[in-house]
Amino acid sequence: MKEYQVTLFCTTGQYKPVSCIVKIDECGFPSKDALKQAIRNKGLTKICQQRYWTSADLKRYNYTRLAMREYDKEKIEREKAERYEQIKKERGWA
Repeated sequence: MKEYQVTLFCTTGQYKPVSCIVKIDECGFPSKDALKQAIRNKGLTKICQQRYWTSADLKRYNYTRLAMREYDKEKIEREKAERYEQIKKERGWA
């Protein structure tokens, strides 16, 4: 099972992005396109359920742009630590 982060963006920039983590087993999908569509659908469903939204609410708040990425917690933490060390060097803290 892999984890994916699904993020909805407001196209007008009026509202903050909304995201969720979705777990999906990749074995049951014949193609990458089918897997991507399943991730999108599951992510949209989860976000709407958590916030009690309908598809009309998504359109009303202009949440029409969607982004997905693989969610690897160790990689994210490692990148944060590297970025923090770089900032410390630039500012002369270390």
